[in-house]
Parts: sequence; structure tokens; C-alpha cells
Amino acid sequence: MKRLIIIACCLLAFVPIKAQWGFGIKGGVGSTTQQMGNHWDTKNKLGLLAGGLVTYGLGDHFDLQGELYYANRGFKTDIWLDLNASKSSDWYFTYHYLCMPVMLKYFPMKKGFYAAVGPHIAYLLDYKNDIKDWPANEPRERLDWESGCNRIDVGLSASLGVILNNGIFVDARYNLGLTDALKDGESKNRGFELSVGYFF
Repeated sequence: MKRLIIIACCLLAFVPIKAQWGFGIKGGVGSTTQQMGNHWDTKNKLGLLAGGLVTYGLGDHFDLQGELYYANRGFKTDIWLDLNASKSSDWYFTYHYLCMPVMLKYFPMKKGFYAAVGPHIAYLLDYKNDIKDWPANEPRERLDWESGCNRIDVGLSASLGVILNNGIFVDARYNLGLTDALKDGESKNRGFELSVGYFF
């Protein structure tokens, strides 16, 4: 009987601890650009994102959430390849990041809607610089700028979202880069992300 009581107490003690943790996955789309010097006219570029997250409950109104996900970021601009060209070409700058934000989530009504804020750090996995109408006889090496990129990107994130009773959630987020994506010149990442996910 003593053993059963001890086992039951251990299980009861474990349940609330385990309930504080949550695990989920998410996927979505981002619209990003870069804040650069006045001589650059940058435009937003769309990209995909996907990954996982873990949350830890800090009470009725707060969660601490860590994430690890892939994000395709960057921007596009116009370039004239020839002085006699009738129109400009699209110039795409694509950054493939592994993102690791830590968000403090606040639930004003204990569950459902939330607001979140926190720092993020991203590691550059790959970089691609591509011009839509690049001449076929020109070497692609002229577009290789990866050596001029910073591997680490640091910034702040803020989001609004809602978690439904069935575990599905929607999150709208803004990311503000604080460090330069390129080693030379101002090039801070900016952008919105919209993701949908599920908590197990």
C-alpha cells in the first residue's frame, strides 16, 4: 500500500510539471527587405519559413517560448544591365537563415490571444545573389557575394497571435534586425512573418 501511495504521489507531482511544457511546429511566409543607404531602392521579397518550438508556462498569463526554424529572407531591387535596355531587371538577394528567437508571451485572458516580444539570433546557412536577366555568357562568379556576408544576425521580434482550443495557432510577427547582414555598409534585415502551427 505504501508503494502505491508513493507512486500515486509521484505521478500527481509530475503532472503539473509536465503540463507546463508545450511542443509545436509551424510554417508560413515572410515578406522581408533590408534597410540600406540612400543609393539603394530596396523592395520586399517573399520567402518561406518552417520549424519547431517549445514553450514553458510561467503562470496563468506568461509563457517563455524558444524556437528553431528555417527562414528564407532578403530583398529585391532594380538594376539596368545595359544603358540601352528598355527596362530594368529584378535583382534578388536571398539569405537562408536558421533562426533562434526567444519570446516572452503574455496572455491577457489566460489563454487564446497573446502578445510576445523577445530577442532573436539567426545563423546564415547560404546566400544567393541572382539577377533575372543575367546574360548567359557572363560568369556566375560575378554574383558571388557570400564572402561579404555576416554569418550572425541579431535583432528583436514582436508578435501577436491566437491559440485555439484544438492546438492550432496563428502568429503575426515583425522582425527588426540590429546588426548588418553585409560586412560593408548598412544592411539591416526587416520584415513581417505570418505563420500557422500546431501544439501537440
